[in-house]
This record gives sequence, C-alpha cells and structure tokens, in this order.
Amino acid sequence: MKLLFEVPSDELLFVNSDSISFASFSISYIVYKNEESKTVIDSGITYYTQSKLEGNDGRIRGGFVFFAPDSMNHVMRVDFTDQNRRQSVTDFVNLDRTGIQPESKFMLVDVANNTPIIRNHNDREIAVSITQQGGGAPRPVFMRYFKGRYLIADPPFSDNPQKVLSYAADESYLVGTDEVDPIVLSAPGIYHFQYDTLVPEGYTFFIFNEDFPRLTNINGLIESVRYLTTQEEFSRINSSRNIKAAIDEFWLSKAGNRERARELIKAYYTRVQTANRLFSSYMEGWKTDRGLIYVIFGSPGTVYRSTDTETWLYSQTTGQPTLSFVFEKKRNPFTSNDYMLRRSSYFDIPWYRAVETWRDGRIYNDSY
Repeated sequence: MKLLFEVPSDELLFVNSDSISFASFSISYIVYKNEESKTVIDSGITYYTQSKLEGNDGRIRGGFVFFAPDSMNHVMRVDFTDQNRRQSVTDFVNLDRTGIQPESKFMLVDVANNTPIIRNHNDREIAVSITQQGGGAPRPVFMRYFKGRYLIADPPFSDNPQKVLSYAADESYLVGTDEVDPIVLSAPGIYHFQYDTLVPEGYTFFIFNEDFPRLTNINGLIESVRYLTTQEEFSRINSSRNIKAAIDEFWLSKAGNRERARELIKAYYTRVQTANRLFSSYMEGWKTDRGLIYVIFGSPGTVYRSTDTETWLYSQTTGQPTLSFVFEKKRNPFTSNDYMLRRSSYFDIPWYRAVETWRDGRIYNDSY
C-alpha cells in the first residue's frame, strides 16, 4: 500500500542555506496488527527536504510505500517531525484491508492541477476524476449523494433516543471511470463512491461549509455557540435584524468587557476549529459527541484508545472523582471516525458546571 501526505508549507520552519530557504521534515510510521496489539507489521522513516523555490500552491506532497496484509483492519501510527523546529505531531490512521471495495480502492484527482486529493473533504466546489486502485480493469462507479444536514450533539446526560444515520441517498449517478468528463462536486453534503451499491463500503468525500475547518461565516459562528445558550437566547440571536451585533452582544454580556470577550471568543472558536480538524465524521467535528466534549471541557488530560472505544479522562477539583467520557466507535460506511458517547445522568452536574464557567466569562480548562 501507499500512504500519500500533504503538508501546508506555511506550517514548516524554513532556514537559509546558500541563499535558499529549506524546510526539513521526517515522517516515521509503525503499522500495528490492531489497536490493542503491540505486534508490529511494518515500520520505517523517511526524510524530506524542500526549498521554497519548489511548487507554488503552498503545499508539499509526497508518499511512501508500506506493508499491511489483506483481510484485516490495522492501525498505523504516523509521527511527523519538523526537523528545523525539533517538534513532532502524532496521528493514527485506520487501515481497512477487508471487504471488496474499501476506500483504499479509490482515489480522487483534482482536475485543476492533476494532483491526488489526500483530504477527504473540501470547503467549496471542486472538479474531480476518480481512479480505481489495485489493478484490474476499471469498473463503472456509482456516486451517491446525501445532503448531509445533521443536528448537533445532545448534552452528555441526555436520554433522547440515539440518532440513526440514514443510508438512503438523495441522489445517485453513474459517473464511470478515468475516461469520462470531470465530476463536479458542488453542493454541501456527502459523496459516496462505489462500484457495488449492494455493499455499504466505498470511498467518501465531504463538502462542508466554506473555509472549513475555520468558521468565517456568521451562520457557523451562531450555530456553534448553541452549546452555551438557552433556547430563548439562541432564538433571539437568530431572529435579530443584525445577527453579527447580536452574537457580539452575547459574548460581551458574558465577559463583562471587550478585552475579556475577545479572549473568550478566541478560546471558544479555536476549540470549534480544532474539533473540526480532529473529529469530523459525516458531519462537522464540533457537532459530534467528541466535538461537544472537546469544545466545552477542552483537551482531556489522558486518552485511552482501543479498537472499539476512546476514553477521555479529566481531572477535577480536589475531592471530586476523575471525569471519564467513553466514546464507542460506530460502524459507518462513510467514515472510520464516527464515535458515540455513552451518555449518563451522572454528567448533568459536570456539564452545567462547565457551561456556567463559560457563561460567567471564564474559559473552562484554560489550555486551548
């Protein structure tokens, strides 16, 4: 198999050498048998050097080949290190090697610059072609479209029935293979590519709001503050003639002064943006259960992962037990990043305590 990567060049540190600026980074990986196993299937490290003279779209692209046996689901740990900064970030990639049409069988290509699309989402209209990986004669490909308007997560103590994700497509098209005209993905929603529609798996591409994962439009700024508002406050903001002024007034009323309001706004919407980057599934990350907890409670102190769960631990004040949120991984043909919180009435008091902290003009878990 081959893992493709894309790095925004403005996130790397370039240093001068012989009048040319260079960035230097490495990517190391370990393929494990599964989440719980310490059995290593493959590992490696590759070093890269890039000058600012190369490329002109602000992105550095590449890839490396690794081994992962068929008929199993593996997990890959990837460590990206900016060698000039001596800073690293770690991510985990789920490798689905089962089924007849896992997402690794398909690849979208941006026809504007003839480059593979590595992210599984975009924030605006894009023209693509689709290729099939793994050899063999190309087969006709069906594209199923889902409008993708989903409600935000319920509070962690809610006893409302769990939301059921519908797999009934709003539209369906036969889009063919590489030889056909470009496919234009324009409307926000879910685009699911398959050559066998009787099997739920396939490759999925999402169109989210403009400038995703950032929030730059007023609707996103209002919608995402719903976790902190009463129903009356939210309705008043939405029905205001000047919505921008109404949302500003909400934050100012909680903070007490403009300087503090700016700090609250920065902290809150930074968490929303981070949730979009980390937890997006078939909907924007901040709307998911993990996004809900992350936005209100901040980064967990400890995270435990298994094949089927994530457990987030938060330390509380002296005399109170550690707060533990358990998220169960859901089988979902659109994404491997869909987790649902085990809700409990126990979370009632911690939730309202955290929300009231925000509403009192203070950042809960001030480590954004």
